[in-house]
Amino acid sequence: MKKKLIALAISSVLAATCLAGCGGGGDDGAGNGERITFWGITDQYTSSSYSQLVDAYNAGQGKIDGVYVKYSPKTDSSANHMSYCASARGTVDIIGVSDRYVFNNIAQGFYTNLQDYIDDSSTYTKNADGETYFSVDNYAAGNIDRFRFNKETSEAGEGEDLYALPLVANASVIYYNEDYFTQKNINIISVTEEELEAYNKANGTSYAPRGYAEYTVDAMPAAGLKTSENLEDEEVVKVFNNLIPMSFLEVNTLSKYFTREYNKQSPSLYGVLNEWWFSHGWAVGGDCVKWDEDMGQYKFTLGDEQPNYLVTEAVTVNGTPYDAGDILSYADRNWVLDNSSSAVVSSLYELPSQYEQFREFCAWSQVTGKKVDNEVDGYGISPSPATLNNSSKVQYFTSGEVAMLVDGTTELDPVYNALVGKTEWNIAPIYTYREFEGEDPAGSGTLKVIGKEYDGVEFTGEVKEVNGTPIVGKLSGSSQNFGWAIPANSSHKDAAWKFLQYLTSAEGQSYFVANDAGAPSVSSYINSPEYYDKDNKKCDNYRAISIMAEACTIGDWSYFENGEWISDWSLELNGPVRNGETSLTEFFDHQQGPTDTILAGYKFKLHGKE
Repeated sequence: MKKKLIALAISSVLAATCLAGCGGGGDDGAGNGERITFWGITDQYTSSSYSQLVDAYNAGQGKIDGVYVKYSPKTDSSANHMSYCASARGTVDIIGVSDRYVFNNIAQGFYTNLQDYIDDSSTYTKNADGETYFSVDNYAAGNIDRFRFNKETSEAGEGEDLYALPLVANASVIYYNEDYFTQKNINIISVTEEELEAYNKANGTSYAPRGYAEYTVDAMPAAGLKTSENLEDEEVVKVFNNLIPMSFLEVNTLSKYFTREYNKQSPSLYGVLNEWWFSHGWAVGGDCVKWDEDMGQYKFTLGDEQPNYLVTEAVTVNGTPYDAGDILSYADRNWVLDNSSSAVVSSLYELPSQYEQFREFCAWSQVTGKKVDNEVDGYGISPSPATLNNSSKVQYFTSGEVAMLVDGTTELDPVYNALVGKTEWNIAPIYTYREFEGEDPAGSGTLKVIGKEYDGVEFTGEVKEVNGTPIVGKLSGSSQNFGWAIPANSSHKDAAWKFLQYLTSAEGQSYFVANDAGAPSVSSYINSPEYYDKDNKKCDNYRAISIMAEACTIGDWSYFENGEWISDWSLELNGPVRNGETSLTEFFDHQQGPTDTILAGYKFKLHGKE
């Protein structure tokens, strides 16, 4: 991506709109090239972006391509594409599809396979400077692999043919009440883990690589920081770094300061709110489904009690090569469990099981003193679904009743509109599994204070390493994204492919970024200052969006061809279980067998869930 290209695209919005009008094409396009119809899925935040993009294309790149686009705003019709994409005569040439429905729709033959275009670079369009708009390598796997499918084998994900391209990237992030943090003397910094060493050296500071940390006053990492008491009534320096993901122990500790049960002076009732278990389980390689070779089907694995494994040095396991820092697949993990005497074990580090991580998630909303299972009591740091009492998550955050909220970047506008001029807030990356030298990583443990001696050893807060590999899990979160496809019945596929490249390119996405209507899915763009230092930000820390947009992937609602398999257990989880009325033992007694039975009938296979 060229910086001048993005600047030119944004500056051309007004001129193009004046030339072509606000209707996305203005005139009928007669004589301006091959005419195609584009249906944009719009809302109050995106409609102007589509109009500006199409107008600019028709006034510029469209003339080079020999294509004229007629734009029509539409609501999402992903679940009903039969009439639009499979009829004898097509009415649309570019259509948006939610990742929730894309596999099933591809299986029914609704969309054009883009792989032939992608494999033939001669079909790639170029701008006036001779630069191509499209590169399949310029998308994070989590953003693009959700639109890959094989109609012959019903396998989806990495390695399969591509049927749609992502326009913008959504992400899950932590929204936090900055006023609350300031009131409680929590010092806030913004330095990525990769840049921290150089930052400390340049500024004479000594910040540890942690999302949240506490230091003794003598070990204060920078001059002039505020102090306050910790949960042990010690005077400490509290530091929150909004560019380094917190560990589970860190987020739990921080949440307690903003939960009335732990801190009577807390400005909020609860510390944290997240209705999704994903980041807990995915951090260690766990999931709610995995392919079971012995059963020959997917199996419900939310309650899997076997450990997961982090690779600490390059090794081949069960025929699969792994690099240091990878997490073993479910199949290879099972192979290790069956071959525990194998030499490969010395290259692996044991991580918690999916069950342990799921239990950790459930403990957040269980009241203290009530057992989640026979080993863990509730933490009481999060409102339960019953506590929310029909209030939306965003309302619970904007009303000040919770200090931190995990939600999608699609909620930036509602949060901004509710709090502008009233409350200072910001965002941070989601938490993940992280271990530190000399500290118990369990979420129920006690955060150690940097600079304090424990059993005669000073705690430094450094990340634990084995064989030179940091013991850090996978940063992850869920998102729901849209892909843009060419219907199978389009009469203008080649022309549509030309516009599709522009639509999903950095230049095309710049119109959404300019209007703050989404984050770019193009990696080179979202990881550049052109995005995270842009002018019209809703909050200061768009770099956290850059971090998470590259790490998020589809949630369990999008794995298969329908949601029947998830309906019963998700209802029980988000009701009786999280409300503390049903134990985890009872939950799995109710749901394991019926869910496995439904999964046995599914033909789709999603790579990465092996």
